Amino acid sequence: MAGRKMSGLLLALTMMSGLMIPVSARAQGATADQYYAAGVQMYNSRNYTQALQYLNAAIKLNPNNAAAYQAAGNCYYATGNKPYALTYYQRASALQPTNAQLAQFVRNLQAQTGGTPAAGAGVAAPNYLSQGYSLFQQRQYAAALPYFQRAIQQNPNDYRPYYYAGYAYYMTGNAKYAALYFEVANAKQPNASVKAYADRVKAGLGPEDQQWVEDQASKYSGTAVAGGAAAPTGGKGSKSAFGFHVMGGMEYVLADPSQITKYVQGSYNGANAVSLSGVTPNLIGLPELEPFVQLGPDFEVNLAIGYFPVGNLSYTTFDYLHSYNGGIPIGTPDVWKYVFNTTIITADLGVKLLFGGNGVKGYLGLGGGVSPVSLALTKTQYDSTGTTPIQQDATSNGSYNTMAINGQALLGVDFSLGKGIAFGPYVGYRYLSATNFQKGGNTLVVDTKTGAVGLPGSPNVPNGDPTAALTLDFSGIESGLNFTFSF
Repeated sequence: MAGRKMSGLLLALTMMSGLMIPVSARAQGATADQYYAAGVQMYNSRNYTQALQYLNAAIKLNPNNAAAYQAAGNCYYATGNKPYALTYYQRASALQPTNAQLAQFVRNLQAQTGGTPAAGAGVAAPNYLSQGYSLFQQRQYAAALPYFQRAIQQNPNDYRPYYYAGYAYYMTGNAKYAALYFEVANAKQPNASVKAYADRVKAGLGPEDQQWVEDQASKYSGTAVAGGAAAPTGGKGSKSAFGFHVMGGMEYVLADPSQITKYVQGSYNGANAVSLSGVTPNLIGLPELEPFVQLGPDFEVNLAIGYFPVGNLSYTTFDYLHSYNGGIPIGTPDVWKYVFNTTIITADLGVKLLFGGNGVKGYLGLGGGVSPVSLALTKTQYDSTGTTPIQQDATSNGSYNTMAINGQALLGVDFSLGKGIAFGPYVGYRYLSATNFQKGGNTLVVDTKTGAVGLPGSPNVPNGDPTAALTLDFSGIESGLNFTFSF
């Protein structure tokens, strides 16, 4: 039953021709089509030996004649020589990748023969460059690539398959390999137009991919591209890149001195016992320098060093509950003005996940660390009108230091400006909360009854009042520009 199926499929695969050319087709000057037609005539007459002579002559004149390979396979199959038949059928199938019926017949025959074609069957090597170019002209770029790769293996010093492979890679969206194959094509046979293609495509790549193209092209300028028969389509495998980002931006600080505000409570004659007014810096410049090492095309490790000059946080408290200066009677406010001049150095160890290509790289960055914070407090008591200074709080005034928790998330995109240089915008969020400000072993506190800030026992932070360590939150939204320099 299986034999009858195979024979029926064989008959279906046989390419019949209406043109019958007599034996005189052997005359000098016969074309490949004439040899093929004569071979079919001999096959139909069951003269398989003579048919093979004509068919091999047709193949020699036209190595891309799929019908001749298939007819020769039919001759060998008809005489029981299945290994030789398999060799010719495989050639025919390679030239007709869309012929599903023939491909299935080849698989069935492989199963019968153990998958081994005959050695030395004398089959002419196909012209892979011509096959690839035929698909290329039909804009079947992905289908053409394997043929160009095989053409490179056939003739590593021919610039043409490199050139067409480069163009096919470009049209299928793989600019990295397109640049490489254009470079090698120009190295095989220098040409100003090809060089211009290579330079233009390479200029659109990221710094690490540009370096990879240069390294690979220098290796294979005189030989075939490594892995030419199976070059990957994803553009991976580039070497590590080193460099630094220069980031200039702004942060909009979201948090007011909320801890102080929430402690402004109590009442006097139906109004708040302590009122608060002042200025909180919101929009702050934030420059950063970020050395990095790129461990692959999609992953980067970096160390971000930033300068965060918060500036003066200033406010005034009008305290109706306390009167610590003997000259101020009950019923008039105890007025204190505070100025916090804060500077922060940020230090984050982070990673970036990169995506995209062709000169445009997006990224998601995550990082965190601890940051030293320096705070200079100036605290002054004023008269009840808040206009005339009375005294300084010498106990509380001075410089305080602490370490803050710092975390950052960024989302951005970089545009290549050429070799090793890129720039682009970014947005993000920074978490930065600082507490336990220390001066000489003493901790700066906030009075939880009045919102007054100072050291315990200072004029408006009496020892009997409840206190908490002062916490200032400088978290906020960031945005700016990133410049990348890599080598």
